[in-house]
Amino acid sequence: MLKIIIVALFFIYSSLHAYESEDKLQVVLVGKVAKYIKFHDNTTDTFTITVLRNNFGTLFDDIYKDKKIHSKPVTIKYIQTIDELETSDILYIPKVSSKELSKILTQTQNKNILTISDTRGFAQKGGVMQFYFVSQKIKIRINTYSANKQNLKVKPTLLRISDVVKEDKT
Repeated sequence: MLKIIIVALFFIYSSLHAYESEDKLQVVLVGKVAKYIKFHDNTTDTFTITVLRNNFGTLFDDIYKDKKIHSKPVTIKYIQTIDELETSDILYIPKVSSKELSKILTQTQNKNILTISDTRGFAQKGGVMQFYFVSQKIKIRINTYSANKQNLKVKPTLLRISDVVKEDKT
């Protein structure tokens, strides 16, 4: 019986550790990919990352404390609804329903915001960048049509290592 409990605890711990690692990887990747995006018309003094319904705990704060993106100090903002969105360079969107995703993408249109999510089909539905995992490796899917609509220029270096969606499929 004790052996079964130990094995069960090992699997629980392993899955929690993997989950934390995936979260941390996504949070770090948000800042890394931003370096390969040219944000037009950005005249603010800070680089703002907004997180919708934060499910990352303090990861964003911990990772971006005292960091710079595009030579600007990073500010992290947390919002509960898309209606709270103000000026931002990046909006991280958690897994959401299709109906909610449609509302979010409508409200972020033409605002020069890099939208990022791990929601399945995000890039195909009009989001700019989607993170997804295949065989425990993180992959990036970029919708270049949506990026252009947001007045964002994705550097070829990032496009070469990403899956590219060229047309809006919404």
